[in-house]
Parts: sequence; C-alpha cells; structure tokens
Amino acid sequence: METPKPLRRARGRAAKSALLLLAACALLAALPRLRPAAATLPAPRDAERRILDILRREDLRFLVTDRIAAQVVAESDRNSPLLGRREGQLVARTTMHYGVDLAKLAEKDVSRDGPAVVVAVPEPEELDFAVDLNSMRYSTRRSGLHVAADWILDRDQRAELRARFHDAARAYLREERLLPARDEIVARLNAAAGAIARTLGVEVRFR
Repeated sequence: METPKPLRRARGRAAKSALLLLAACALLAALPRLRPAAATLPAPRDAERRILDILRREDLRFLVTDRIAAQVVAESDRNSPLLGRREGQLVARTTMHYGVDLAKLAEKDVSRDGPAVVVAVPEPEELDFAVDLNSMRYSTRRSGLHVAADWILDRDQRAELRARFHDAARAYLREERLLPARDEIVARLNAAAGAIARTLGVEVRFR
C-alpha cells in the first residue's frame, strides 16, 4: 500500500532535521580541536602590510633621498641678423631633493618569493627643488632694436630666464651624474633590510 504524500513529506523533513542535528553535534565536538589550529594560521598578507606600514612610517628618507646643492646657469639666445644681439644668463645656487617617495608604495609593490617578502622600489623622482633667491645673478646683452622690440611686444628677458631655470638645473644635474640611480637606492635599502627583518621576523628584499 502506497504511503500518502503528506506522510512522505513529513518523514523527509524529519530525516533532514536529524541529519542537520548530527552535523551540528559533530561540528561542536570538533571546535576545541579547530580553534588552536586556526590560531596558528598566518593572516593573509600580514607581513606585507606590516612592511608597508614600516616603510611609510619610519624615517628612511636619508636612505632613499639625496640632497644635491649646485650652482646652475640658465641661458637664452635670441640673436637676430636683423635686430642684433639678444643674450641672457641667470646664475643661482639651487638645492634639489631627489629619490624615492616611500609613501607611494602600494600593496601591489609587495609580494612573496618563498619565505622572503620582496618590495618593488618605485622609480626615483624629484621630490623638492629650491633656488637661493639671494644668489641670483643676471647678465643680459641686448641691442637697441631688441630693447625696443621687447618693449613693444611686452617681453621680459629676466622672466624668460627664470622660466627655463628649473629645466636647466635638471639637465645640469643629469649631465653631471649627480642624481642617484635606482640601483643605488635599491642597494641602500637592501643594506638596511636586516633591521626590518629583525622587527618582522621575515626576510625582506628590495628590487
């Protein structure tokens, strides 16, 4: 004789309830063993985040930034066969801070390589630039026709020299190889990586 559908559904629900009860009991019995094991699992990317915090927080600018002082010359030349000579020169002392801004490091720059944490160092850049205004010296030579043309066209030769001075300073420092290369900055950081490793208990490499 066939079991009525309502009764079959009632029995099915009872069986499911019994299975759920058994699973819950098994989970409760296993919890004391699972908790210690879970406590030993390392948090994902925990070391990487801690390294980022240290690099952003600690005073490491002396490792990754060079302060370069130099006397720079900017020149302009608009000599003309028709109007004659128009030459100018600006000389001044400058200071540039050049290196890596560690505050720009992101999580994507930190990765695992076996047991070590590897930090990809950004490209060096200009961080600050200043001109000693008291040291600025102008030297200009203009023909009478150029003096008149500058007055008519509202041109300021000294302003032109000031506008090109920053580019002239960067070009000079590059040509004289006074700006630190990326490899040099990476080497400095790797020389100091031991202190970070001792703090975190994990090997750190910069590249």
